[in-house]
Amino acid sequence: MSKPLDPEHPGRFSSSLVAGLAMLTCFTAEHPVRGIADMAEELDLGRSTTHRYATTLVTLGYLEQGPSRKYRLSSRVSDFGLSLLDSMVVRRVAREHLRELRARTGRTASLGVLGGTEVAYIDRWQGSRQGQYAVDEGIGLGTRLPVHCTAAGKALLALLPEAEQRSLISGLRPGRRTPKTITTKTALRAELERTLADGVAIEDEEFLAGRRAIAAAVLDKEGQAVAAVELAVPAQAYSSEELLAQLGPKVTATAQRIAAALT
Repeated sequence: MSKPLDPEHPGRFSSSLVAGLAMLTCFTAEHPVRGIADMAEELDLGRSTTHRYATTLVTLGYLEQGPSRKYRLSSRVSDFGLSLLDSMVVRRVAREHLRELRARTGRTASLGVLGGTEVAYIDRWQGSRQGQYAVDEGIGLGTRLPVHCTAAGKALLALLPEAEQRSLISGLRPGRRTPKTITTKTALRAELERTLADGVAIEDEEFLAGRRAIAAAVLDKEGQAVAAVELAVPAQAYSSEELLAQLGPKVTATAQRIAAALT
């Protein structure tokens, strides 16, 4: 943390502010709770300095401390993300269409956008039918998941311009999440070709055992994919074939309505 962000004009930056913001990024889905020692190590700060910054963030309401004296992000941090989400035109346009899709199917309807090798869920309407909670646990508004094993991610990746798709896949490390996860780039490219042929992407227990999902891309007036509508279901409720036949038309129609509203 001692290296200035702008070596030519170090006085323009506050190292304390940089360290405080960096501390907030320590908290991830894999590490939602952190102690002073591991934050100090990750940020390359002394423990007393780390403790001072953490105490300040608690006072400001951005961190909270549990009984174990470890820290987690508070709900106030989401204010920043929600302000950004609300500024996205596609999210505002899609909301009512996603809610209608959820109402018609009883399943969780989400809107995802591409962010590098991940898909970020910028809107989400929770389904209530039997078995839905188990396949949605740990996935919420703002969650980022790998593109190679999610329906929304594959729907967006399939429609990237060829050069962009090739570049993204070349840098991808398709890690295994379940026995069904696609873990080779050759298999992923074949899957993307099937996605283009079907017009929708299928996720067949690739991210989470017991979860299937289907997604269709939302295109802007230039024909570029700007988001994807995804519907997640318990695997016991639908086979991949049933998912494609029964829910595929509904997801595709929702994506098309959102696209029409964007123009």
